[in-house]
Formats: sequence, structure tokens, C-alpha cells
Amino acid sequence: MSDCVQTRSRGHCDPRFAAIRQAFEENFAHRGEVGASVAIVHRGELVVDLWGGSRDAAGTLQWDADTLVCVQSVTKEVVALALHIAADRGLVDLDAPVARYWPEYASAGKQDTKVKWLLDHRAGVPVAADATPGMAYDWLRMTEALARTQPLWEPGTTPCYHSANYGFLVGAVLWRVTGMMPSAFIREHVAGPLGIEFCIGLRQEEEARVATFLGASEHVSATWVAAGDDNIFGRSWRIFWPDEDYNSSDWRHTEIPSVNGHSNARSLARICAAMAEGGTLAGVRLLSPAAMTRAAEIQWTGTDAIGRYLSMSLGFIMTTPSFPTTGPRAIGMSGAGGATAFGDPDRQLGFAYTMNSMYPGLERSTRSAALVEALQSCCV
Repeated sequence: MSDCVQTRSRGHCDPRFAAIRQAFEENFAHRGEVGASVAIVHRGELVVDLWGGSRDAAGTLQWDADTLVCVQSVTKEVVALALHIAADRGLVDLDAPVARYWPEYASAGKQDTKVKWLLDHRAGVPVAADATPGMAYDWLRMTEALARTQPLWEPGTTPCYHSANYGFLVGAVLWRVTGMMPSAFIREHVAGPLGIEFCIGLRQEEEARVATFLGASEHVSATWVAAGDDNIFGRSWRIFWPDEDYNSSDWRHTEIPSVNGHSNARSLARICAAMAEGGTLAGVRLLSPAAMTRAAEIQWTGTDAIGRYLSMSLGFIMTTPSFPTTGPRAIGMSGAGGATAFGDPDRQLGFAYTMNSMYPGLERSTRSAALVEALQSCCV
């Protein structure tokens, strides 16, 4: 292994997980990695905490221990976790109609939509009514539009990954029952107690540590967006700009709780470790064991209306061949381009990988796959 590759891996790695370090460094040498971090929390201990590469395409800015990066749709799962926390505290009933907490949502045939169908992508509203480019940057316009949107299917029936609208739907209920926007709730009730960083809408002092997000124009979603009305994803993406810039100041600072969360592997691994440990990590309780069990209950498995094969619990991606983990009960998170995280209750571990160079395909990236395969080899 060359000295150049070795310098791209910094941090610490327990000898038991040496295969992770090797796979991480091989990602830079052979799989096109630019900048990334990987972390594992095992039985409450941070056993792997590695980072390397650069924050920019030119390689002039070093990826550091505290570098943050956009984790795309991993944001959805953290917002789902926030709603589970509110439900665990008795603020919302997941089996109740959404309209109990968000009365305006009862319009256009959505009066019987249950909160849990927002969580498991069966709300039937992947496309917002009267969508215009840039609308995603206006919370009130988005939530008002979703309230009057007519479902594409009867709510609770057809699974369809709500790529654009998910965080606004779940976040609106959270906002109504707690009085807090998703970003503020997560900072206070998830990130703060766990001592981590997860930001939906960066503060000025945080932006200086953010990695440039690379390769968006090559990702398969860009093709879908260009197709416009020819597919659901393209229609759903009307709320963003046609040439959305994931590095703009607006993207980084506005609250878009479906896709613009910023974090690092260390932070996501701690979140997932808490989920793997029944909702509590190092004395910090996010959820009760009963609430954690319910969150992990599989609601559907199969090919959704967009064409993705998924197994979905109440807000989380579960193990399938296209989302491999270390065990059948692992509960996970996935973001466009490669960001991956999951918690495995059988092995009591949380795993996370974040990066700034998007893998172009829809399914798991070769880089995240290599890390997961290495982790599987470490698990006995």
C-alpha cells in the first residue's frame, strides 16, 4: 500500500476491525473516493473513527476529524427518529389521523391518512400540488401545498419513496405537536444529548467545516429530474431548482428536512448505536425499548412505485440484498450517492459512512459496499 494512500486514513481503528481501515484506504486507491469518513460504535465504544482525503475536488482542503458533509436522504431517517421520540413522549399517536395534529391536511381525500403512513412512505403524496422550482426553500409554502395535495393513490396502500416531500410531511407533524422545527428538535433532543453533530440548516460557524459535494450531475437522479413528467421522481423534484446546487449557501442554511442534513460518520454511528441498543446509548435515552421495537417493525417489502426494491419499517430502511448490513434485524439509513448508516441490535453496533463524491448509481455504492463487506468479515 502506497504512502499516498496511507496518508488518506487518519483517526483510530481497533485491531479487531482492521479490515475496515483496509477497505477504507482501498476506496481512495481504487474506487474513486475523494473525501470520506467511516465510524463504528460497538457496545457503546467508538472502535473505528477514520477520515481521509479532501473536502474539495482540487485536493487543496484536507478532510478533518470535524468535517461535515451533506448526507442527502439520511436526513429523512433522522427526522423520522425525531417523530418517534415525540410519540414516545406521548405527544403524537402514530396510528392516529394526521389531521388530528395538522387539521389542514384533511383536504383532498387525506382525512383518514395515518401518521404512520407518512413514516413508511405510503402517504400517496410524493408529488406536491402546484410545485414550482425553488419551493423547497419555503417551509410554509411547502407544508401548505402538501396539505392541499390530492394523493396519487389511496393513502396506506401503494408504497412510493417520497424523495422530495418526506421531511416536510413528517416534519410538519413534529412541528405541530412540539412547536419546534425539525432542525431545532434534532439539535436539542438528539444531537445535544448524544454529543454529536447533525444539522438541518447550518449555522455560519459550521459552514466553514463543510465538504464540497461532488458529482451530482452524474447521479442517476439528475437523469430523472431532466425527464420531468415522465416519472414520479422527476415530478417530485419540481420543488427544487432544475440545476440544484448542493453547495450553495441557500442549500446549506435553509431547512429542507428531506435531504439537506449535514453530519459525519462518527455522529451517525452514535445515532445508529443508540437504536441498536434499544434506544439508549451511554446512559442517554432517545427512545424506550418498546418505541424502538415499534420503529423497527417492517411495514412493507417490495418494489415501490419509483422502481426501488426496499424493505421499510416506520421510517427506516431494513436489510435487503440492495441494502446489505450485518444482520437481518439491522435498521438503517441511506442517502443518494452513498451515505450509509445502520444499527444492528444483534451485534450491538452502529455503523456509518459519509462521503463527498457521489456514487452515480441508484443502489448501494461500491465504496459503501466494500466497507460493509469488511465489517461483515469482522463480525463473528
